[in-house]
Amino acid sequence: MNKKTAVQLLLSSFIIVIFLILFFKYFNKQSEPKNEIILKKEVTENLNPKSNIIKDIKYLSKDDSGNIYKIMAEYGEIKDQNSDLIFLKNVKAEIIIFDSDDIYIQSDFAKYNSKNYDTNFYENTKISYATHKINCENLDLLFNKNIAILHENIVFKNLQSRLLADRLEIDLITKNSTLSMKDEKEKIKIVYTK
Repeated sequence: MNKKTAVQLLLSSFIIVIFLILFFKYFNKQSEPKNEIILKKEVTENLNPKSNIIKDIKYLSKDDSGNIYKIMAEYGEIKDQNSDLIFLKNVKAEIIIFDSDDIYIQSDFAKYNSKNYDTNFYENTKISYATHKINCENLDLLFNKNIAILHENIVFKNLQSRLLADRLEIDLITKNSTLSMKDEKEKIKIVYTK
């Protein structure tokens, strides 16, 4: 074997070794599964390939006025059809309003929009603030419209009275509210207590 052929074989072998090292180092990686993390969330299990079940969810948002909205849930499910919507179970929320009483909300379920913070609480919904307590089936917090809508079997209690109605709309900015019944023939019931 002459010297020229030996140098060519050595260079060819060197190039092949460098190519293999580069290939195995950069191009032949097995893709590692990525954990989807949104705020402080942990993916615990997949029930089906088109959704994610998340445990111990906590969202926190703050507006320009210093008001804080916290929402926590035992479980949540993100579906691939609309990844902005999260379906929550065993939900607790807190609205900390600057220069006002805090509002606490609890429900069995909620649908939370992570893009605009709108939240629809449903089934066994309880709201409390100061000395007031409200039970209802549904509460829709529509932050994009600055409205809270309570509907279905509303029972409002405070130290002096108890009120029964079907729908209550509250303007979150002006605090003006409107009470109504589904059937116009029915009247809102107010019972005064001592």
